Amino acid sequence: MRALIGILLALLANQAMAETRYVSDNIYTFIHGGPGTQFRILGSVKAGEPVELQGGSEAGFVQIKDSKGRAGWVKNDDLQTAPSYRQQLPELQKQLDELKGRLQNLNGDNERQFAEKDAAIAEQKKQLAALQSQLRAQTEQVTSLQEQNDALNQSYDNREHDMQMDWFVRGGLMVGAGLLLGLMLPMLPKRRRRDRWMD
Repeated sequence: MRALIGILLALLANQAMAETRYVSDNIYTFIHGGPGTQFRILGSVKAGEPVELQGGSEAGFVQIKDSKGRAGWVKNDDLQTAPSYRQQLPELQKQLDELKGRLQNLNGDNERQFAEKDAAIAEQKKQLAALQSQLRAQTEQVTSLQEQNDALNQSYDNREHDMQMDWFVRGGLMVGAGLLLGLMLPMLPKRRRRDRWMD
């Protein structure tokens, strides 16, 4: 009875010590019957397959149990603690697909935002062109009004000059006529008055 309890405790302790390890990628390793290459080969484990450590370690070899239930020894250097890339590949592919989906959504959102911005820019360009056209028309109107104003000012100056010349000529004629009349009056013969009483 004590022997049975001891065997059960040993098996439980052995299972408690079991850890999972993974055969390194891009290789396969042989399972030997003992801790060394001189022991018989029991089989091989493919790269990436998980194995359970059984607790034994000697001469660079560790005792394992593979997924087929075979117990043996493999080189410790051929094992790694992280899952192999082959096992990680489906999860990585899933993450990649999720990221691609998110990226496509972001691209869709960006394209929509770019389209909205392009439409807003096109509308602003249209408004700017209309404002520039109005500005050109108003500039032409201002130029035309300025030309008309300059022409009116010139016409006013010409008429004022003409009026001044007219008044000057008229004044000169009047002065000339007055002088001429003043010179001619003394030369006119005088009529003699006849006294009525002398008749």
